[in-house]
Amino acid sequence: TISCAMKGKNLIIQELEDMLKIKVGETTSNRKFSLLETNCLGWCHKGPAMLINDEAYTELTPEKVREIINEYMKK
Repeated sequence: TISCAMKGKNLIIQELEDMLKIKVGETTSNRKFSLLETNCLGWCHKGPAMLINDEAYTELTPEKVREIINEYMKK
């Protein structure tokens, strides 16, 4: 959406693609991560946002994404 785009959505997607080594619409070879883009999660005031296993993460930055994904990679 325009509000997420204005708040850096593309930087978040790029960080996820770089970390996971996949593109939007793909799944990692170990099948642990899939990267899908949605139209809107309804958190415009806290965007950009993402969901991981029904857990919401808001006000994302590339640095925050790295921390979150690194924690999931350890599991």
